[in-house]
Amino acid sequence: MKIFNVIYTKLFMRSMLVLAFVFVATTSSFALGLPMGSSTTASNPLGQAAASAGVMNMRFPLFLGGSFGLGSGAGVGDGSSVGLVNVRPTFGVWLPGIAFMRLGYGFSSYEEKGEDDKNEIETSNFSVELGAHLFSEFYVMSSYSRVGALSKNGDIAWNEWSLGLGSCWFVFSRTMLTLDVGYHWVREHYDPFVDKNVSGGRIQMDIGFVVFVY
Repeated sequence: MKIFNVIYTKLFMRSMLVLAFVFVATTSSFALGLPMGSSTTASNPLGQAAASAGVMNMRFPLFLGGSFGLGSGAGVGDGSSVGLVNVRPTFGVWLPGIAFMRLGYGFSSYEEKGEDDKNEIETSNFSVELGAHLFSEFYVMSSYSRVGALSKNGDIAWNEWSLGLGSCWFVFSRTMLTLDVGYHWVREHYDPFVDKNVSGGRIQMDIGFVVFVY
């Protein structure tokens, strides 16, 4: 029970941090507003009007953002339960309707079951994502992540690759919501807890936001 309370507390604190960042970013974006005299089209999906308004207002397409990742476990070992597996602040460059590059640093945790006990794994990962719009608000994307894990049995690291699809839409003049679904390949690495090489994969969905800061 104590372990579950610790995990819950950590997830709660991380969730509150990201929600606070979402609130500050979206309210700041709303304060920037649309040009004087124009009417908002922000409630529409990223159609022609919204995309045109965003591009016309751009000076340089830099953004800050964040996401919650929901996946089919860690992709390795027994960390296979569905739940909140990643909280990730992001930043990068996005040209709406064309392409984007996102850099992120995420946090997650899961448990592995051994023969005698359980081991909590705390992970962090640095990811680089590249995407290209197919049409309007829909895009394809791929990513590379370098993941590090801390546990009572030692520290390990591995590589992950992913491929997926996504969609985005404006909610304010300079703020977008995003939804990505992809498959992650966890490359083979040595796990000291189970004392063998492991590899695997998982399906992951990321719900996030983007705030342009130009």
